Amino acid sequence: MRIATKSRLRPVQLLGYKPIIRALAGRDLKSRYKQSALGPAWVVFQPLALLVAFTIGFHSVAHVRTEGVPYSLFALTGLVVWTYFQAVTMGAVGSLVNNYALVRWTACPRMALPLATLVSNLPSFAIPAAAAVIAAGIMGFLRVQALLLPLLFVWLVVLVATVAIVLSAITVRARDVLSVTPFLLQVMLFLSPVGYGTSQLSPVLRTVISINPLTGLIEAWRWSLLGIVPSTTAVVISLALTIAGAAVAWQLFTSLEVSMADDI
Repeated sequence: MRIATKSRLRPVQLLGYKPIIRALAGRDLKSRYKQSALGPAWVVFQPLALLVAFTIGFHSVAHVRTEGVPYSLFALTGLVVWTYFQAVTMGAVGSLVNNYALVRWTACPRMALPLATLVSNLPSFAIPAAAAVIAAGIMGFLRVQALLLPLLFVWLVVLVATVAIVLSAITVRARDVLSVTPFLLQVMLFLSPVGYGTSQLSPVLRTVISINPLTGLIEAWRWSLLGIVPSTTAVVISLALTIAGAAVAWQLFTSLEVSMADDI
């Protein structure tokens, strides 16, 4: 007999998901690198490849201004946010449909599946983040605002979790999301100030880029590590969209959860 969830999920229930999330994250990590020639080295190779591409494209060709910060460090700080966002999004979008047996035939908490991708992809955040902090310290850019990094990490986790929950739930009913997500991420990469800053953009383009919730977060990370003053408007918009998005994501997932076993 198929087991389906019939009641709305309550936030307090997430505290009981920790063992399940850890188990799912451990399984994902093992399966991800089991048949990979480079194994965990991909966690280093991917941001490094992007860093080289940005250095050639934005710095050498476009001559992006970086407020006196070496471009490699400037771009690396943006990649701290982007690589984690991209990795979790790609993992979460199919987390429910790829685990249809768990969704259809067990009482496994549905939301634990997309949330597990936040844990299994932590190396995608930790490695560039550690490299950025160490490099900023060696080059003398670290200031007292670096103490806010844990709060910025919480902000990042909430934003990424919001996207993961929404995409995983929508994919159950619209499988096209699986095909569209990689393309949207490519577009979003260039609409996010990962390899450039917003201060040199035109007012109109700066306003458009500020609507992207990653913009204010990336600029906040750069301020905390490098002292580059962020756009207050972008930070406020990003924070507001993160909070509002988290509330909407919760309502969307809990409303769709009751029929996921039938829809998947």
